[in-house]
Amino acid sequence: MTVLAVAGTAVAQGNGNGRGRPPQAGGQGSPARSGGQAAAAPVVLQPSPSFPQFGTWLDDATTAARGAGYASIGATYWRGSGANQVDAPILGVTYGIANRAQLSATVPFYRASYEGFSGSGLDNIYISGKIAVVNPDAGAAGAFGLAVGAVAEILSAGFADASRAHWAVPLSVELRGATVRVYGSTGYFSRGAFFAAGALEWTAPTGTSFTASLAHSASVHGVTVATTARVPRASLRDASVFVSHPVSSVASLYAAGSRTFSGTWIDGASSVSGGLSFRFASPP
Repeated sequence: MTVLAVAGTAVAQGNGNGRGRPPQAGGQGSPARSGGQAAAAPVVLQPSPSFPQFGTWLDDATTAARGAGYASIGATYWRGSGANQVDAPILGVTYGIANRAQLSATVPFYRASYEGFSGSGLDNIYISGKIAVVNPDAGAAGAFGLAVGAVAEILSAGFADASRAHWAVPLSVELRGATVRVYGSTGYFSRGAFFAAGALEWTAPTGTSFTASLAHSASVHGVTVATTARVPRASLRDASVFVSHPVSSVASLYAAGSRTFSGTWIDGASSVSGGLSFRFASPP
């Protein structure tokens, strides 16, 4: 699964005005919307099957317009102590099912190696829904948004967990300015981890957007690892940067990088991601 990738699972961290965009797993091309702000794709920051398991979700309060959305294809390379993993392709799609409501899905494929052992296959799958309780499109600059979400997580067959099916409940907020957005999420993963993540995004007049994010997750009773050992009250932090640039009226290229800080052996791991996203809308 996408290892600590900021834009790893599909994504794009956020999008910006005029960017033609949307991370996550997300940045990429934004979905067509009623306002000038592009909707951000959720970003999943997750370790791969053989590494300590945490859950972090980063999203905003913006939703795709009804009948519109975006799709993305990307790749992520992760490297840690004695291990590395490539997720490619990472396929993502978001679709506006109603006013203020959207559905998203991320399907990645991985190849990983660890101390001479290797494996490949279908990585963690995420299916999520989001409802904008307070719509940031309702106002102009300075608009506030609030959204609630629900996430279904299907872990890769390589996980040691007894159950591969889990859920998460993220609460996301957004404060929108003329060229700057601040947004973040907090919530709980049923595997036993609380998380909080935030991002600051700036969009240049050319449509290029730059995003910096910080994410923190902490286990409730300990973190599961491939050996089934437990690490008491472990935590993980990620610092990430993300860039998205429109290459046409409907498509954007994105690139991202992240660094992990943790009390576990994956401390110091890093990843780079890149891909293409494009928006679509239903016929008039």
